[in-house]
Amino acid sequence: MAWQHGSSFSALKSGLFVTRTRNSLPIHAPTLLEEFEGHLQRVELAPATIRNYAADIRGFVRWLEGQHNGSTPAVPRATDFGTYRTHLIQDTEQSPATINRRLQALRVFGRFLQEKGYAPENPASQLQLVANGYDEAQPRVLDDDEIAQLIVAVRASASRRLMRRDYAIIELMLQAGLRVNEVAQLKKEDLVSTHNGMRLVIQGTAEHHYRQVPLNETLARALRDYLQVRPALPEVDAVFVSQQGKPLSTRSIQRLVEAYAHAAQLEDVCANSLRHTCAKKLLDDNPPEQVAKWLGHKSVESLNKYK
Repeated sequence: MAWQHGSSFSALKSGLFVTRTRNSLPIHAPTLLEEFEGHLQRVELAPATIRNYAADIRGFVRWLEGQHNGSTPAVPRATDFGTYRTHLIQDTEQSPATINRRLQALRVFGRFLQEKGYAPENPASQLQLVANGYDEAQPRVLDDDEIAQLIVAVRASASRRLMRRDYAIIELMLQAGLRVNEVAQLKKEDLVSTHNGMRLVIQGTAEHHYRQVPLNETLARALRDYLQVRPALPEVDAVFVSQQGKPLSTRSIQRLVEAYAHAAQLEDVCANSLRHTCAKKLLDDNPPEQVAKWLGHKSVESLNKYK
């Protein structure tokens, strides 16, 4: 779902953050977040701070909806706050100061949820700020042996159809460096056959913004093999679907990767690790400017963490 920037909470009318007060009356997202903004005004924060915090929470909500493919929790959980923190650190090009401002907004929002009875305890209580030059920016990169272990775990899947799907997903992140949400949002029309193979068209967040990613033969073959066993679902454009014929959510893809990493006995490996591994390997053989373009980074400086 594409939400318009600056819509002043109107983008939240989908029902995200639907919860119940102690007297069981339903509270819908616009009411809840407008109440949060009112809370910020009552504690007499500066107008600029209120605007920034409100925008930061909207950004968190957009990310959360993407993670759950529209099927979101009633109230964000501690794990949601923690995973978003990791996302800000590893997948964005924001400075530590900007990340800390967003984390501070989440802390305030978590206290608000608890104080108003929307959550039994503060779900952001364990959210830690980052330090300038934080070590957490160093990504987890798999070596060749670990990649081989992961692929073996995928190949051992009991279901041949699911194995082809999951193998294609793993290879997309390992060899093309797709973000988890980009894998989830990939449509059949985004797979473009060329005279010498295949390329992907990755749609950006802004209208008319996209990037093209060439695929090597291994990855192109993995996608073709999966498409041969993908269920025929005329009403579903998503490339990757569940056994129930629904588009895979970002969270489902994350769980999938984590399950295979566990089966392969790999520590600290998540979906983002596969994208980081791709970036590191691409930088070994290609100019940083080209790698940044393929990965969808806004600047070459964002690749410095792989040095």
